[in-house]
Amino acid sequence: MLSRTAENLFWMGRYLERTEHLARYINVQYFFSLDTPHPKQRDLALLSIADMIGFELDDMRKNIQEEKVLVSAALSESNPVSILSAVFMARENARAVRDSISGELWEAMNNFYHFVSNYPVDIYKTRGLADFTQNVFKNCSTVRGKVQYTLLYDTSWLFIQLGIHLESAAQIVRILISKINDINEISNLKLGNAILEQEWDVLLDSVEAKDMCNKYYTSLPNRENTLDFLLFNPFFPRSVINKLKQTMETLEKISPERLGTKDSISFKVAKISTPFFYLDVNEIDENLPEFLEDLLSKIYLISDMIANEYFN
Repeated sequence: MLSRTAENLFWMGRYLERTEHLARYINVQYFFSLDTPHPKQRDLALLSIADMIGFELDDMRKNIQEEKVLVSAALSESNPVSILSAVFMARENARAVRDSISGELWEAMNNFYHFVSNYPVDIYKTRGLADFTQNVFKNCSTVRGKVQYTLLYDTSWLFIQLGIHLESAAQIVRILISKINDINEISNLKLGNAILEQEWDVLLDSVEAKDMCNKYYTSLPNRENTLDFLLFNPFFPRSVINKLKQTMETLEKISPERLGTKDSISFKVAKISTPFFYLDVNEIDENLPEFLEDLLSKIYLISDMIANEYFN
């Protein structure tokens, strides 16, 4: 396989996963802020969304503009991390490798892009946020289904999966960082324990994890079980530990002939990832923000290592 083909497939998977996480985050944060009784929650929700799309929060705090934040997160061509930009890049990567993917996958990806790019901004700003984000979820599911059921499980498929797994791990950590900042802000503002506890529900809803977290622990979400579930639970498909394991397993399948050699990419990635598998929440809780930032930097380091091994 040509290195540029592998890179296009990898990034198609990453942009697809990035799109769904951002859309769900916007949806959950915004609509929760409408239901909460405290007026500060709306501003905190908008700041949280702004943080996820890379806005400078010190400037935002002085003048929080709902319309600007929501449009920039979803339909801004100038924002490189907006949903529109991510879907555009996913489609462009798919276009570059049309010979390596099915016609059904290309058609689904192309339809997804046209839905997002043609969505009326005026409707989105006034009454369309729920409709827009729900349709993004559906399109992401359709594209993911075409990846799973219309492609050969060959090297092309493995590189798409590699991108999906790695980006999912990165997005979960980024969402955790943003929500921990929100929770610390609520605590500092002394908005009350009820609102503070609700934020764990919001965090779990942002990654479609609340029902399974409740089922696994048979208790309401709290700091300890939420962090444990999203970081360390091996049975939840979106937990960071699960995604890192799948990343390592996918790399082993891409280069099985080099298994066990210390200069192999799978060995190097395992060396970075494996210590994380033996931690628990109590060990990281005192320095949680620093731990999450370090974990995110290691995920990005793994991405750089994959690029150096296969794409450069």
